Amino acid sequence: MEIIEKLEQSVLKGNPKEVALYTKAELEKGIFWSDIFENTLIPLMDRIGKGFSKGTYFLPELIVTGNAVSGALEVIKESLGEIEIESKGTIVMGTIFGDLHDIGKNIVIMTLEATGFKVLDLGIDVQPEEFVKSCRDNKVDLVGISALLTTTMLNMETAIKLIREEVTGIKIMIGGNPITPGFAKNIGADGYAPDGYQAVLKAKELLNT
Repeated sequence: MEIIEKLEQSVLKGNPKEVALYTKAELEKGIFWSDIFENTLIPLMDRIGKGFSKGTYFLPELIVTGNAVSGALEVIKESLGEIEIESKGTIVMGTIFGDLHDIGKNIVIMTLEATGFKVLDLGIDVQPEEFVKSCRDNKVDLVGISALLTTTMLNMETAIKLIREEVTGIKIMIGGNPITPGFAKNIGADGYAPDGYQAVLKAKELLNT
């Protein structure tokens, strides 16, 4: 069995120590760190995230696989040492107020960071004013807002309206299980992404990176 296949199986088993071991082995073979994420880990997390939405994967599996991937992140950070990686942009992310779900958001953050974006995570139940403050306090290029509940997705419009009023030139992307491209357009978002992999593509498109 190839090392990369063992890496995939270790993620699915939720074993961060094995994930770290096989990630290190791939790096020692000369595989570039971004290739490990873009060709293996991101598609794998994307598959798991879609499975969760369809009911073929469940919350415990989502949590353990996410933790397992963190093993790869730690190894990669250690291997990079003090080398500065040019950032593709700064993104502030949070789950909209009234919503306490963050598994999907955390997966998206992980994929964005793995592909060169700096992400500021505001957490869950984030008020519109918190997004505005973070944009003002930091040099933010893109705001990402998530929601899992149909009852809270409408709160996104309130946040987007305030951000537009208070911050100029900012791009806004939304996502979450109940969100659709049409809804995103109707409430004034610049883009929509259903999962981590698409979030990376959309962020690159919006920021021209």
